[in-house]
Amino acid sequence: MSDTDESLRALAQTQGIYLDFFDLHGIRHETCPDTLRALLKALGTEADNPAQVAEALAAQTADARPTEVIAFAGDPITVSMPGTYDWSLLNEQGDIIDEGHASGVINLPRLGVGYYDLHITGAQSGRCFVMVRPHRAPDLASKAHIDACWGTTGALYGLRSATNGGLGNYRDLGVVAATFGRAGAVFLGVNPLHALGWAMEEIISPYSPSHRGMFNIDHIAVEGGLGPTPDAGLIDYAAFRERHRAALEAQFKTRDKDAFADWCETCSDETRQFAEFEAISEIHGHDFRTWPVPLQIPGAAARKAAGKRAEFHLWLQYLADTQIDAAQRDACASGMALGLYLDLAVGPRPDGAEVWVNADTIARGVTIGAPPDHLSPEGQSWALAAHAPGPLAQAHYAPLRSMLRRLMAKCGVLRIDHALGLLRSYWLPDDGSPGGYITQPLDALLAVITIEAHQAGCLVVGEDLGLVPDGFRQAMNDAGLYSYAVWQFEANHLGDILPADTLPPQSLACFGTHDTPTLSGFWHGTDIDWWKRVGWLSSGDRAARHSQRAKQRASLRDVCAIPSTARIGGIVDAIHGGLAHSPAALVSVQMDDVFGELEAQNLPGTINEHPNWRRRLSLPIDAMEQSAALLHISDVMSNARGAPAHQDETDHPKEVPA
Repeated sequence: MSDTDESLRALAQTQGIYLDFFDLHGIRHETCPDTLRALLKALGTEADNPAQVAEALAAQTADARPTEVIAFAGDPITVSMPGTYDWSLLNEQGDIIDEGHASGVINLPRLGVGYYDLHITGAQSGRCFVMVRPHRAPDLASKAHIDACWGTTGALYGLRSATNGGLGNYRDLGVVAATFGRAGAVFLGVNPLHALGWAMEEIISPYSPSHRGMFNIDHIAVEGGLGPTPDAGLIDYAAFRERHRAALEAQFKTRDKDAFADWCETCSDETRQFAEFEAISEIHGHDFRTWPVPLQIPGAAARKAAGKRAEFHLWLQYLADTQIDAAQRDACASGMALGLYLDLAVGPRPDGAEVWVNADTIARGVTIGAPPDHLSPEGQSWALAAHAPGPLAQAHYAPLRSMLRRLMAKCGVLRIDHALGLLRSYWLPDDGSPGGYITQPLDALLAVITIEAHQAGCLVVGEDLGLVPDGFRQAMNDAGLYSYAVWQFEANHLGDILPADTLPPQSLACFGTHDTPTLSGFWHGTDIDWWKRVGWLSSGDRAARHSQRAKQRASLRDVCAIPSTARIGGIVDAIHGGLAHSPAALVSVQMDDVFGELEAQNLPGTINEHPNWRRRLSLPIDAMEQSAALLHISDVMSNARGAPAHQDETDHPKEVPA
């Protein structure tokens, strides 16, 4: 290895770039020079030639002044700061809560949970961001006064009703939550509700959002409804959106201006900027990077270009915001102690509103993905933007804080998709270089998450599937976050699925997710057949995979005591029974499994090769409550996990603004 390459590697290491990583099979992959240069550039460091590398290395001088302090609520806080100076401590509202004069060390008062700004005035003035976090995020015992519970997860878009016209909406969400709540479920989880973007009409994946802190307007329930869901098993998004948006435009003309004005008094600048983005996108297209240069950042020019049309898009956020709140009230009124269980996607699209609003913290020239693993044998390119660790810290994590605050205000549980991104992110350079890992500030990110969860009273689940580094799950659990245990992936070195009693106690356990086959599909190997159909497997590979699946079925038969003569209904019951009796604090059953669906909602690594995000549930929502399937899963789960006491529904009004 040349001296130039050694210097490049040394520079990369100072900026948190992994020099190698091990894949799912334990094979070491060294990060090549082209990848190192691309990732350094994404972090704001040019390293195209030896002179630039040497200059960047020379600039890595240690600054003795801390820019960030993390402490626990109620503990003494000591900040080492060289020199003699005056200092003042401000709370999040900008009020001075303490001040003094110090030399070398500042002894701050014991502080409550929150964010603080330490201002230094002296020969070298500066600021230090102080994050005071709880020891742990809220848990099931503190939030719901129970030790174990169950809930369900499903696709909001796939719900059938008498009025939604083709796509499940927020009113349907409240109805289904209340239905499952009366059956003993403590939460209802759905796909991400992030905004996809008005002008990006071809996007349907809830995991490819324009802005994760704003809400999907496709799910707004319009006044009078749009008629019954079509009989077709797959959703025609274009046809639905044409009818739905026309109805929204008409409703806007007769809106309740007073209620909307009251809501606008409380909405954030970021929400207004999002509305401006949406209005401009109708003129110049969905990708802000192609807009006229003055409009490529928020500001006066963008506000002027958006004009009065921004009010319409702000009103859409008002409807989505208030209808989700109503769904959560309906959930809690039914007896659900947690209510809605929402999902935070990994990142936003590079062309979307979240990147436009937060341009200063976004890593340029890279997108987020994953190396090959058990979810996708080819690896995954998610085409999502990433926040760069340094600029995000300089912004005091404001984009993350505002996003979490907005989502946690709507739910009792928040799932963080690909929580491994709190420790490291796999970035794929736009120039085609191989991907590589970037270190993330785990302690700071956990501080923000636990602070926001504490303030909102929200449980947090970290989806920790994939290549999990040693110690990561323990760090998450120590902070009060729940792991995400997908039973079909919990296997020994021989591939045998382990007994349910080995599932982690501090976890949300399930058999499958939106990214895996349904329980029935798993048993029959439909995912393997899909992999063959899209060209990932040869005929021989397909046979080998089915042989491996047969081995997994045999191990499940053994650990669940499933007779060889059992039909699929009995098999599903046995597996759900295993989950119900597991030590996992939270257990989730897929709505698709409750109602006997075969095909999966998504096949990771595909876009058009598989009908992702289009499948409808067979059973309409008004038929769920009296269905034998719901009554049966209620018995299976409640007998093992207990049935939480229901609250008096009259205490919770069920008004859905529209």
